[in-house]
Amino acid sequence: MIRIRIDVDYPYTSRIRSFMYTALGIKTGGVYLNNSKIIAGMINESPKEIRTYWFFTPKTIPDKELLELIDNPKHEVALHIVNDAYKELENLEQRTGKKISYYTIHGTARLLARVMWRRWKSRIPKIPDDFPLQSFHDFPTTGIDSLCYVYPAERVRQLAEDAIREGNVIYFHPIWLFQRGKMNRRGPFYDVLREILQDGNRA
Repeated sequence: MIRIRIDVDYPYTSRIRSFMYTALGIKTGGVYLNNSKIIAGMINESPKEIRTYWFFTPKTIPDKELLELIDNPKHEVALHIVNDAYKELENLEQRTGKKISYYTIHGTARLLARVMWRRWKSRIPKIPDDFPLQSFHDFPTTGIDSLCYVYPAERVRQLAEDAIREGNVIYFHPIWLFQRGKMNRRGPFYDVLREILQDGNRA
């Protein structure tokens, strides 16, 4: 079993466009969540046993196309909390028609990100003691987009497959599927993910 955690932070492949549209509350079709749709297709085509947990923010709610792609047992919708845990949970369940079981917290260490997400009071939102979801931060993860910033693809694949055998969750952000970060230390992971998913003799 390959377990995958996907934090869908940004709606577009361009961080500048994502910042502008998210800050202004604008949404356009066409390229909306395009990388997420590519990843969902790759997972659906994989011959391997996979369980994928998609963590969506209020600004990256899956559209009809993505919902159709992840409407099978390989996928589960989950909550990526930005500010208000209960409000965002209710919104995600209503708009997807899915029962949510897990959450993660969206990090906003940089001031620009805090402005974008309107997180004024603190860097990390407070999770109520009675919040009904389980934290996915409790599970050990291996971030392949972070590893792809440091190592060549073949080395990352080896590290990822070792982590899978040890029971770790593979973790990444769709925005880095094809691009390398400048401020963010993340690199393109498409080739690594393709190898992990497609080769039935590995992992």
